[in-house]
Amino acid sequence: MAHSLYPEDTSPMAPDSFFEDEELLSLQSRALAYLAVRVPVHLRGPAGMGKTTLALRIAARLGRPVSFLTGDKWLTREDMVGREIGRTARQTVDSYISRVRRTETQERSDWKDAILTEAMRHGHTLIYDEFTRASPQANSVLLSVLEEGVLVFHDARAGRQHMPAHPEFRMILTSNPHDYVGIEHAPDALIDRVVTFDLDDIPADTERGIVAARTGLPKEMADRLVQLVRDLRRGDAGAAASIRTALLLGRLVAAQQTKISARDPNFVQICVDVLRSRYGRGGSEGFEAALKQALRALPTEDDVQEMKVAS
Repeated sequence: MAHSLYPEDTSPMAPDSFFEDEELLSLQSRALAYLAVRVPVHLRGPAGMGKTTLALRIAARLGRPVSFLTGDKWLTREDMVGREIGRTARQTVDSYISRVRRTETQERSDWKDAILTEAMRHGHTLIYDEFTRASPQANSVLLSVLEEGVLVFHDARAGRQHMPAHPEFRMILTSNPHDYVGIEHAPDALIDRVVTFDLDDIPADTERGIVAARTGLPKEMADRLVQLVRDLRRGDAGAAASIRTALLLGRLVAAQQTKISARDPNFVQICVDVLRSRYGRGGSEGFEAALKQALRALPTEDDVQEMKVAS
């Protein structure tokens, strides 16, 4: 099982904005090896795991222009392939003989290629983010693309029946199989054509490193903040507290120079404001009880000093 170590709001182009370890480097290397032989890569996992940023990072390492497409229920085949945008008529009048007037009119469709066609024609890396939000009808166009590297046109107005992909064309997909309104089941025929990496969780040490690097908090403060979020995440709270939540808390704590302590009322209020909407069960009373329990489990400043001396 692989882990995505980037928060999704981090630019993969800035070397100081992400946290890497051997596991992520291994994942990237394997993904690049598969993409090198034109096998698409699929990053699958819940929200907040950094799928999009990881996809952008891999695409950046390919060194090709990147096209980005986001799936949604309104996406159609035409949005991916192209459509007629009008018609052009040309009229020729032949009056070579003064008493004879001959008119000839020619019409043609004006066709505009869409993002998939453009990416395949120019050799871009196409990132198709959250592709399972789109309908199976829209995604069916991908089957021949992923299998044969050929885009098939079903509309005669396109002026061609098929188009082979540029040799440098590559495709990276992302999806969230959990708890999305309007999500579609990924068809087996499509999944059979890609290599899927499941990004289900990240190690605690890595999460601490990300929070410290992205927020500027000292390591000890990042440790306590991550402990709080992880306790809520894995307990009976049912809190949808991802690494993105930890980063948001960390930025607020750093900006307000607040201590991460159950004794600091400002920190407790920040936790309430950020975490309440992410709490899944038990209503207000259940949330308050779960948060109090997680806060009580935080090490105090004295505990942190003892741990530092012991280490």
